[in-house]
Amino acid sequence: MNLLTWVALIFAAHLLMYYALGTPSWFVTSILATLVWAAVLGVGSALFKQKRKRRV
Repeated sequence: MNLLTWVALIFAAHLLMYYALGTPSWFVTSILATLVWAAVLGVGSALFKQKRKRRV
């Protein structure tokens, strides 16, 4: 799956989790948590691509 799909799935999971937990600002919290994961996945993806280029 591509990065956008992963981010969308993570966002949906965060929405459900924070809503179920009864977090007062569950929508904003979900957005912030998803942004953190998107940054981690983006950096990880870039590092992985860079490592693959070095091998070839």
